Order: sequence, then C-alpha cells, then structure tokens
Amino acid sequence: MPPLRGTALPACLAVAFGLYLLPSAFVAPAPFVRPTASVATPRGQVALAARGGDEYDVSDADIQTFYEETISGSGGDPPKGSITAELIVKHFHGVWDDRGTFTRYSGQWKGPPPGGIGKKDIAIGIAGLKEQMKLGKHVVKGGPGKDETQKVVDDGKGWVWLAADMSPGGLAVQLYTSVPYGKRPLLVAKRSEVDTMFEKVNWGLMDKRIDTTMGGPQVIQR
Repeated sequence: MPPLRGTALPACLAVAFGLYLLPSAFVAPAPFVRPTASVATPRGQVALAARGGDEYDVSDADIQTFYEETISGSGGDPPKGSITAELIVKHFHGVWDDRGTFTRYSGQWKGPPPGGIGKKDIAIGIAGLKEQMKLGKHVVKGGPGKDETQKVVDDGKGWVWLAADMSPGGLAVQLYTSVPYGKRPLLVAKRSEVDTMFEKVNWGLMDKRIDTTMGGPQVIQR
C-alpha cells in the first residue's frame, strides 16, 4: 500500500470532523409561540376579549358597563371647544330630507366670537342628535362581520350608538342601532330612554373614547 500523502485524513475521520463543524442550522428551531395580547381596561374603555386572534367580542355586559359609564356625569351639553361638541354640530346641525340626505347648516355660527361654534350652535346640534337617536332611522350598518354583507342595520338589542370614525373628510360621527365594531363609540342609550341618558351624560369621558376602538385593536387617529 502506498503511504498517505500530505495531511489527507482517512474518510471516516473527515466525515466526523465535518459533522463537528456543521452550523447550528441542523438544530431544530424552537416552535413559534404567538404572544398573548393583554388589553388594558381603564375607565371609559370597554373590556375586549380576544377571539380567534383577530376578532373581538363585545358582550351584553360590556355594553351595560359602557352605558353606566356614559351616565356617570351631570348631563347638559358638551363644552364649547371640545372635539365632541364640534363633531355633533358638524353632523347634526342641519336638515334631513325624506330620502335620508342630510344638508348641513351653512350659515354663520353664532359664537362667541361671531363665526365660531358657540353654545347656541351646540344646543341646536344636540337637539338634532337627540331627535335622530330617538328615530333610529338614519343609521349605519354595524356588527362584527368583516364582510359588509355580514353587517346588520339593527341587532335587536334596543341600543342606539353615536360613534366616530375616520372618513375621507376627517373624523366624523354616525349613528348605529347595532354594535359599532371597529369604530369609536362616544354615547349609547336605549332608544326609549335617550333623554334620560342626556340628563346624566359624562362628557369628560369623550376625549378618551374618541381614541378607543370597540371590538378591535386600539387605533389613534385624528
């Protein structure tokens, strides 16, 4: 047998040495574990329970809690200069026709100062909001379905909601007679008890609520 040349290794030693130097890619990776989301529930925010990872359930108990927080104040109209007051004036100070088309008031706001939204304008906007909440007529579909065909106009629970959402023209408010999943509810009342809600409404909750999404992850946009 001819002698080994240079530093060549026997085949068995080469294989063993190669296995020793193999990278750690041959070690099975630890299984991926999706982190469990924790949802904070400060006052004014409905507790949301994760279901299936991307959906959230709003129970009747959650709605009742939201309502009780809504009526934890001293009533009256929202304060002048607040976002909620201006949204209500913008979307309920005007006239609805029989086809459900809303024509916004286009005159000069009463102020003070003249031209600015003042208490008189807010009072008219609130009156329009109360009327529409009682009628429950000009409402938007709600519910947990992602597909528009799965949403409903009225879920039969008897509640009427005022909720905010981003629109092409900026933040806007609309009425719902089904749970406004994915929106930012501000107020809720039984349609038969709208005046009772406004007698006790807590306007101090609105700045928090306008940034809190119901039935989904929190989204902050203004």
